[in-house]
Amino acid sequence: MTDLLRFLLRHAVLGMAIGIAFTAVLLVLDVGHLRRLTEGSVSGTGVRLLLAFFIGSTFASLQMGIAVMYNPPGGSQSDDDDDTAGED
Repeated sequence: MTDLLRFLLRHAVLGMAIGIAFTAVLLVLDVGHLRRLTEGSVSGTGVRLLLAFFIGSTFASLQMGIAVMYNPPGGSQSDDDDDTAGED
């Protein structure tokens, strides 16, 4: 697996975990009566899984985007390290 794919996958998994934790907090605190609505439904477990998946995928995409945008070009090195005297 290339470094770029490993980088993206690591951040996607991190974002998915944050999203699932966020969904759990929403359900535990019963924000918007989500827990009560899903408990009263026949397909409440499926609804909770879909909610966790879609919120998790949103957080995973957000985490990957942030990681890519904040990643300096060329890793942690500065671009001026390999220049000789007088070159820009």
